Amino acid sequence: MAKAVVIKPVEYMAFNGKSVNEVKKVAAYCRVSTDSEEQLNSYQAQVSYYKALIQNNTEWEFVDIYADEGISGTNSLKRTEFLRMIKDAKDGKIDIILTKSISRFARNTVDILRYTRELKEYGVAVKFEKENINTMEASGEIFLTIFSSLAQEESRSISENSRWGIVKGFKDGKVFCNTTRFLGYDKDDNGNLVINEKEAQIVRRIYQEYLDGKSYSSIARGLEKDNIPTVTGSKKWWDSSVTIILTNEKYYGALLQQKTVTIDFLTHKRVKNKGFADKYLIEDNHDPIISKEVFEKVQAEKERRAKLKNNIKNDRGKYSSKYPFSGKIVCSKCGSTYRRRTWNSDKSCRRVVWQCKTYVKEGKNECDAKAVYDEVIEDAFVDVFNRMKTDKDGFIQVLSDNIQKVLAQSGYMADIEKLDKEIKDKKDELKSLIKLQTTGVVDKEVYNEEYERISNELNEYRDRRAKYEKDVRRKEELRLRTDEIMKVLHDRVGLLEQFDGDIFNALVEKIEVIEPTHFVFVLKSGMNMEVNDNIC
Repeated sequence: MAKAVVIKPVEYMAFNGKSVNEVKKVAAYCRVSTDSEEQLNSYQAQVSYYKALIQNNTEWEFVDIYADEGISGTNSLKRTEFLRMIKDAKDGKIDIILTKSISRFARNTVDILRYTRELKEYGVAVKFEKENINTMEASGEIFLTIFSSLAQEESRSISENSRWGIVKGFKDGKVFCNTTRFLGYDKDDNGNLVINEKEAQIVRRIYQEYLDGKSYSSIARGLEKDNIPTVTGSKKWWDSSVTIILTNEKYYGALLQQKTVTIDFLTHKRVKNKGFADKYLIEDNHDPIISKEVFEKVQAEKERRAKLKNNIKNDRGKYSSKYPFSGKIVCSKCGSTYRRRTWNSDKSCRRVVWQCKTYVKEGKNECDAKAVYDEVIEDAFVDVFNRMKTDKDGFIQVLSDNIQKVLAQSGYMADIEKLDKEIKDKKDELKSLIKLQTTGVVDKEVYNEEYERISNELNEYRDRRAKYEKDVRRKEELRLRTDEIMKVLHDRVGLLEQFDGDIFNALVEKIEVIEPTHFVFVLKSGMNMEVNDNIC
């Protein structure tokens, strides 16, 4: 067999086409993941170390130190210096990148392998000091995959530990609250929430106008008309801005924490906490701008309006209160609401009427309900109110007796406490099962069976608890509505001589139309008041 002859190159070349003997252009990447003083000292030490290391090596040419401070390494997109370094490397400005360890470069295995492979294609080596890995060597990627996976797991552990500390702070009543773009409050030198009285007046106005019957868009238009700026100084008010203010518990002095949760420790993606984790409510955390009673009235009114529009989840933009009767008149024949229309028989006769939407859209074959004159409904309400006012004491006694009967049926608190204990026990049981599975004591089939059983029982307890809580809230809302009716009757001096939209909105849930002059007024307390007159 012929013997091979070794042909040595005139000059050994690197993958990027440069001579291996050529002076290498070297840079370093440094990063610390917090902005604490101790970590920043570490960061500065890294910068000084690498600058001296590169400049003291005669075979290296110093390029730059790329350094990100106070930024997490789980996601490369937020690290501007890191991305600048990658671009410079691809542009041929760097041959070697030095870094302390894999965890400093990135804790995301996908990112590490992606960027080191890209750099390798451009002939750029990454050297990790702690792990003694050079990505240009044959064994580099194998070791890199192993160590980067460990670094990613370390990141997960750090994320979970950080979260544990935050959650513990929630439980201990520690306040995590940012007042940036928060209308009505500032923070003092000690970090406590203090009322900004000028802005607080805007908040109180929004709450009062909503309870007076105005819609989100109507409130927003009024603020714009009066040249009142938003918290960011904008002249434009959106429905969503009003909605957020009307649902923020901070305005009655409470603080609800963990409204959002991080669902991915790598991307740091946060979502609304819709049952993913516990929330923590701190009552009397700071001075309120509005009372808790007013806040609860607003939430009850929001739900009431949503139900009227068959839109329980979201009533924004669906409720119009330009006219007091909008959304409140219901057809007894088909269940549809009534629509406001204007009839013009001639120039001298113009009348406002309300017609069933089914009749208007689909014709009398689907619903033969007749139109109702606006002034007839107004007169009917005046009659209802005056009857209530004339026999005020007797009417209030009936209201009081009815609400007491309803509240007497509320024996749910003991049931809720019992369910809380059951839920805790099931959670502990689930944790114990998971621990047994991770230690290899329970095989997979048994684990899956038990996990499903415990999870189903846990969900059943949670569902029952949610139903009890809903009933408790419903009865509390009913009590508040009844109190409001009593207050209106007490505060009103004398009988009504003409229709009053504010009083109507405060008292009436809906009006069922039996005939054009026959109505059933359903009060917010649940009581019905019937009017059946031949009013022309």
